[in-house]
Amino acid sequence: MELEWSKKRLIELVKKAYRGEVVLPDFQRNFVWARNDIEELICSLLERMFIGTFLIQRVNPSDVPFKVIPIEGADQINDNFDPKPEIIVLDGQQRITSLFYALYSPDIPLKNTTNPYAFFIDLRKLSEDNIEDAVFSWSKRWREYKSLMEGGENYLLEQKLLPLTVLADESSFWKSWYGKFRNLFNENDAQKIENYLKNVIDYQIYVLSIPLTEKPEEIAILFERINRTGIKLSIFDLLTARLYKFINLRTEWEKAFNEKYWLKRIAANDIKNTKIPYYIIQGLALSEDRSIKAREMIKIDSKILNKTSWEKAIEILENKILNRLFDISECGIADNRWLSYPSMISIWLGLFLKAEKGEVHIDITKINKWYWGVIFTERYSGSTETKQTKDFKDLVSWMTDSDNPPEVIRDIRNKLDIMKIDTKYPGSSIYKGVFNLLFRKGAWDFYEKDKIQFSAKDLEDHHIFPKKFLENKNVKVERDVVLNRTLILSSTNRKISRKAPSTYINEMMTIHGSEEKVKEILEKHFINEEMFEILKSVREDSTPDEIKGKFEQFTALRENLIKDEIRKLVNGKHSE
Repeated sequence: MELEWSKKRLIELVKKAYRGEVVLPDFQRNFVWARNDIEELICSLLERMFIGTFLIQRVNPSDVPFKVIPIEGADQINDNFDPKPEIIVLDGQQRITSLFYALYSPDIPLKNTTNPYAFFIDLRKLSEDNIEDAVFSWSKRWREYKSLMEGGENYLLEQKLLPLTVLADESSFWKSWYGKFRNLFNENDAQKIENYLKNVIDYQIYVLSIPLTEKPEEIAILFERINRTGIKLSIFDLLTARLYKFINLRTEWEKAFNEKYWLKRIAANDIKNTKIPYYIIQGLALSEDRSIKAREMIKIDSKILNKTSWEKAIEILENKILNRLFDISECGIADNRWLSYPSMISIWLGLFLKAEKGEVHIDITKINKWYWGVIFTERYSGSTETKQTKDFKDLVSWMTDSDNPPEVIRDIRNKLDIMKIDTKYPGSSIYKGVFNLLFRKGAWDFYEKDKIQFSAKDLEDHHIFPKKFLENKNVKVERDVVLNRTLILSSTNRKISRKAPSTYINEMMTIHGSEEKVKEILEKHFINEEMFEILKSVREDSTPDEIKGKFEQFTALRENLIKDEIRKLVNGKHSE
């Protein structure tokens, strides 16, 4: 069987799949990739990383050698779908279907989910070369996604978010890019982002083609012999293969995942989340003063990573780090939804491993200050490995020298007074950090007589000045800003709905029996007595101008309260 090599533009194959010109053999396995697999593929395309070869067979549309099926979702998305196969993909289904899913967004649940997902690129993070965090996905059933879509292109421009679906129509995308999106950035950043996006649009794959003349039974036999997934190997995968004589990393990870409660939580109950074991290996490298850049991590040997060192790292992580990280009273993380940077565990682990060897004395108070500094400076929203290494070295030094705090501590202390807590993006660490503070303070639900931490999976970020109320009154304010958000039960959120603040405040007083009790509840949501009076004064018959003025007064006061809390956390009783 003679095979022919060629290169093809991946996005063109995806477009052909939409038209029914690229299909799959009926004996292909189902689409099995999860959302993180799709995100990793997009990251690889942005960076022009090799994603493997494809095996295809060219066919005559009028004489297809065996039964074929469309790329999953193609017949759902294209109302005029009329399959006329030209290419059958024998190896590469997961990759081509993943990109099709990201670009055309069919309403099909992904693996391990009950909801379809939409994929986005955060252009701000892309401009910082933070590829991994720039690519994200949201359930199309989530309120945040619906709000984002309802806001239209102007809201996407404001948030600097690019849905992957816009890349499906190149001419329309480039018109929008040059006419609108590009103007949001300075020339250097705009060109950098444009180059990344061109990497996706122009990405070429290596293709092995089977001639038209090959017999169907020979093709089926060849397919059965191919046992490749097409999934891009991670550094964890490469280390697993390279160090197999000393440690079976995948087996050890699965064992730890199944045995350790906190480890399973930080992995979001996903045993396939190999980012967590990779962070563990980074922690081992840091403890030996090794670089954690990817090109250096792959060189790690069995002196650093072996069964003994791995087991020690797991025990320390479970019993001395993660139990603190998920301690409401320390970090305010009640659920993975509000965990900003899981990668921070590599730094914690490196410190505790050094402490085990007697090389450093752990001061958990200083570590906590560093933690909050990272959260509210959005320290790891850009390229992280260099900052992680610097932070680790700074923390090692700070453990013994109180006069030399880490860079992040100096940054937060110097910038806090002029800093604006005005994010509207739920994925940002500042947004999550504000909610971490609510958990830490032991905030209660507005209506139910219980702390929100005990219903963490059933919470929604409620608009204190309800969104529908502001819309109905035609009040022009930044209603989605985190300063107008807090966490309450979804059932309470539905009951409050579009009511005026004064209306639901009165309902709270009826439920809880007194004005003082309501003030006590609101205080833990960073709403003091002056702000309570503001809410009471915003009625159903208030004018738009009155509401706008009260809203701005309220959010300014709330920002000051939140910043005061951050100041306490990063300064402590004594400033170093």
